[in-house]
Amino acid sequence: MLKVLIAEDEPLSLQNLSGQMRDLLGADALIEGAANGREAVERARQIQPQLVLMDIEMPVMNGLDAAAIIHKAMPETHIVFLTAFDRFDYAVGAMRAGGTDYLVKPFDSAQITACLRKLNLLPESRPAVGGDKPGNTFCTQFSVWLEHHYMQDVSLDQAAEAMGMSSFYFSRFFRTSYNQTFLEYLTAYRIDRAVELLQQTDIPVREIAVRVGYTDANYFTKVFKRHLGVTPTEYRNHNAN
Repeated sequence: MLKVLIAEDEPLSLQNLSGQMRDLLGADALIEGAANGREAVERARQIQPQLVLMDIEMPVMNGLDAAAIIHKAMPETHIVFLTAFDRFDYAVGAMRAGGTDYLVKPFDSAQITACLRKLNLLPESRPAVGGDKPGNTFCTQFSVWLEHHYMQDVSLDQAAEAMGMSSFYFSRFFRTSYNQTFLEYLTAYRIDRAVELLQQTDIPVREIAVRVGYTDANYFTKVFKRHLGVTPTEYRNHNAN
């Protein structure tokens, strides 16, 4: 049985990565989590994992220090570092701490699959997870949050906090998951909701603007026209039954 320890202090990131590893390794694998470096050392001693996925930036004890302890006690254990910074000094530090490899956040299932195969921890015959967006759990949870907050004056920082992520990591993970920025996605989502209201109701445009998150009706009109090429009023008149 393959045993994997994931050390990641952001809860949603830990959940997403655990789900990806479960999809790749199957139900028989033991996948444990740790929220900081000290906990990672303790859990590693308990379960003796073949693989540790170690975030570098963590509270209590950072990933490099934790990895050095684990590597000294369990030199056969593969340690793959997780970092949001593609920097040479991080790579050097990771290797000195006993790291086998490192992944730069945000990464997807294909990158994880390649890493596992390089370490001979995933059979070549086992396919990578296909058809899903990176971080499908993230996408599901974000969609639920957005559905309840798009009409408010929300920001990237607020969305990141709701997802349990730093703004920097959220922004990078979001672009990987949706292939656009948070603001681009939010704007398109609001315009889609506005179109529905224009088609299905007789609510004045200025009220629709407020309902989809714009306090300034004139600005809403400009954004709407930029996206669809016509003003909200023109759109409604053109699509009237």
